[in-house]
Amino acid sequence: MKPFRHLLIAVLVGYTLSVILNTSVSAATLQGFGIDVGLYDRLAMAATEWVGLATVYLPLYLILHGTVFWLVDRVTGGGVFDASTLRWVFAVAGALSLMTLYLIFDRVLGSSGVLVASTRTTSGLLLQMGSGAVSGFLFCLLRQRNNAPIAD
Repeated sequence: MKPFRHLLIAVLVGYTLSVILNTSVSAATLQGFGIDVGLYDRLAMAATEWVGLATVYLPLYLILHGTVFWLVDRVTGGGVFDASTLRWVFAVAGALSLMTLYLIFDRVLGSSGVLVASTRTTSGLLLQMGSGAVSGFLFCLLRQRNNAPIAD
């Protein structure tokens, strides 16, 4: 049960960071059009987006990272990497898994199927990959603190 808790914590942190980054990009775009977006507006946008995306994006994020982190654990289970390197392996896996998800959505559904609007630009995609990296790094860190494998 602990590995699932670790995954849930890491995914919620990564998802929340993803929403905050997406909201920031959206607010910056609005400001570029001359619309004033204050702190309250940004917080309200982030809260609305967090809840709104939770029905589709959060489950995808959870399933994607659960699967990818399990696979990474299986591949790296032989003690090939030291603890520090392993954290970075999970971070890269988290980043690349999100990039792959966004690019697949874009390829299959086009711009109308963009899951997170900020991924329409390269810088936005890189920011979102950062949220995946945070999820992977945090998941591995939590797991290492309790010395728990992902699955028995």
